[in-house]
Amino acid sequence: MGPRINKKLAAVGVAAVVGVASTIALTSGSASASPVFGYSGYGIGVEATGGVVNSGPQTVSTISCTTNASAKMSNDVAAANVNNQAIARTVRTDTHAFNNKSGNGVTSNASAVDIKIGSLLQLSGVKTTTTAVYKNGKLSYTGGTTFASVKIGGISVPSLIKPDWNTKVAVPGLGYIVLNRVGGVKSESGIYSYAQAVVVHANVKNKYIPEGVDVAILKTRAEIAKPAVGIVIGDAFVTKANVDKLVVSGPTSYQATCKGTEGKTIRASVGEVVIPKVAYVGAAYTTKNGYQNASKAAVNFTSHVAGVKVGNLAIGAINSSASAWKTKDGKYGVDSKSSIASISVNGKVYPVKTGVNSTLDIPGIAKLTFNQVVKQQRYIAVNALVIDVYSLNTKVVVGHSAAGVIG
Repeated sequence: MGPRINKKLAAVGVAAVVGVASTIALTSGSASASPVFGYSGYGIGVEATGGVVNSGPQTVSTISCTTNASAKMSNDVAAANVNNQAIARTVRTDTHAFNNKSGNGVTSNASAVDIKIGSLLQLSGVKTTTTAVYKNGKLSYTGGTTFASVKIGGISVPSLIKPDWNTKVAVPGLGYIVLNRVGGVKSESGIYSYAQAVVVHANVKNKYIPEGVDVAILKTRAEIAKPAVGIVIGDAFVTKANVDKLVVSGPTSYQATCKGTEGKTIRASVGEVVIPKVAYVGAAYTTKNGYQNASKAAVNFTSHVAGVKVGNLAIGAINSSASAWKTKDGKYGVDSKSSIASISVNGKVYPVKTGVNSTLDIPGIAKLTFNQVVKQQRYIAVNALVIDVYSLNTKVVVGHSAAGVIG
């Protein structure tokens, strides 16, 4: 079994948000230079987007950021709902990695006994699957959906039991659907594929799904990264605010990775952030840049904030960065930096401390923690500033960056 990242680390910075003292669940393994594969994938029962409805993914099974070829997860539910309607019944999803005679890869499956939208659309015995694989130096994918029966407006349509990829069909009284939506994308670092049984586009007023809403039913994705010396991970965000354990804002300008950016710098910007009754944050952005190949794996995240105001507390420009790398000869390293331009309350200037986990107490206002860092063998996370606002029992994290290499 190869080194792996715990699935609780779906967003690497979660523990860091509430104080980096929490140990990140990262099993880094040895510093072996043996090539590793990166496995990721998911199966989702139903997901709705657009209009006033956003159901979020339901019946999710996922594996992410892992080098474990035995990783797997499954999930099932009696009914998946959208707009209080039971769209899919007896839904099951599963995702698993593999390393066998077929190659190295990931397969994701999703199935439902039936899918119904009133009398407008009735599908039974629905099964969808997709696989992404690396074998003998080549990347490929497969995917598809089959149905036991298909009825549109109560009329049986046998020709759609095994539809071609991306078959578009009009559904009177609803809009249109795309059956057997399948695709794949290759890159320098690997390949991902997807297959979706049905994508409903409700562009006609009806009593089941609000007009303007899209619903993906039985949605799968599989991804395999080429063999590399390590898999790069990390994330960055500008701000996040918590009251006790309740998230009240953020993360803003959030970025993460599970395999890098093929050496390209990707930037996510925001004009301003207003955390109601807590803070005002000026223009801000995050960046990510990473790659992984047979010689080296490296990643860097940064976070940049023009300034923050919390009541009478004014803080100048805030910056942070985190980086991690590993080479084929087994060498590795991590590094982090953070800086804060200035701190003042009603014109009174306070010193900015530069040591790791340094603190400053401003009586009656807030406790400030500077350069909050958690470091493991090949992982590092930094919060440039953590503000504990006494009067609001609120914690605001500003300038978070994290980076790591597994494998």
